[in-house]
Formats: sequence, structure tokens, C-alpha cells
Amino acid sequence: MNIKIYQCNKPKEIHIISPDDLQWGYSPMQFCIVNNYKDLYLKELPGFSGTTPYAIPGENKPVREYNGIDREPDEYTPENFDEYSESEVLEYYHQLDDTNLELIFYRVSGYEYNIPENMTFLGFDVGYPYGKGCGDGFSAICDCMFLSRWHGCDEEGVEFIEEYQNLNENGLFDSREMAEKYLYHYLNQEWAELGDFCIFEIYKPIYT
Repeated sequence: MNIKIYQCNKPKEIHIISPDDLQWGYSPMQFCIVNNYKDLYLKELPGFSGTTPYAIPGENKPVREYNGIDREPDEYTPENFDEYSESEVLEYYHQLDDTNLELIFYRVSGYEYNIPENMTFLGFDVGYPYGKGCGDGFSAICDCMFLSRWHGCDEEGVEFIEEYQNLNENGLFDSREMAEKYLYHYLNQEWAELGDFCIFEIYKPIYT
């Protein structure tokens, strides 16, 4: 495995550690059930007003979609979802019968096990390791440039213009290298969210 965990407990102090060094468990790959971004955007919109940078909700702004992990997966994804078979995942998802929910699949970049078949690659996300009842689906892309619900972004809205322009149509990066470069840039901000981070590959099943 070539998984990197980027540990940052103090601003600008980033250490690469092994997954074995984590003090809590996580799932290196699994299905997640998340909110449809457009519905989540409308729910969050009343909390923002006036001119906002990047794709953060604001008045009279076109909606740019983010299709990563940070769409409230904890609300719908069982803690042991990584133990479900693919058929059990689909059965559980369809029983929810909620058109506002989407099924995605993630794999921590560097994890060498194969993903299920019939997946469309959406891009690379950056956030806390997830699964096994740990993490909450936090993404440094979403919080900084889409839905600021934690530390948000730089006040001027100019620090991450280059990275923002490099995001694909899913609000994610097209390469692991771009995602890693952004993560280092983000964690070198005094206001950044701290903790353990990883880079996710995000996929969408084509059969749902």
C-alpha cells in the first residue's frame, strides 16, 4: 500500500504518517450514502448572503457542483457499511427510497485493492479518513470553496484561485498530485482545520 496520512496538529506543521500510526480505525474504501449537492446547497443557502468567493453560496450566483464525500454521509451511512456486500449496499440504498440521496464509492488513494465494477471516476477529494464510526466526511475542498461550515476560506477569497480554477466539473481534482499540492497549501493557513487528512478517489456507480 502507498497510503499517506497527512497529520497536522499545529498550523503549518505537516507530517506524513502510516495508516498504522493512526489512533483510530477507518475504512480505506467503501460505499457512502450522501445528499444530492443541489438539495444540500439550497438548505445551506439561507446561511450566506451578499458577495461570496469561490463557489460558496451567495446571491445571484450560478451553482457549481461539488460531488465529493462532504455531503453529510454520517446521517445515512451505517458504521459497518464497509462490511456490506455490493448487493446488500444496493438493497439498503434502495430501501431508503429518497431521491435526494446519492450512492458514491471512495477509495483512499494508494490503497491497492480493486474497486467494484461499473464505476465512473469523479475525481480526487481531500479530507479526514472516514468509516468505522470515525471521521465525519469533512472535506477541505468543500469547506474552503463550496459550503463553508467549519473554518471556511480566506477572507479575501483569493488565496486558492488557482486551485479553484483547476477543479473539474465535479468540484474535485483530476490528479492525486493536484490534490496533494492543494492540501499542503490549505494546511499552511493559520485558520485551516487541523487533524489527520488523506486523499480520496471518488467514484459514482453507473447502475443506480
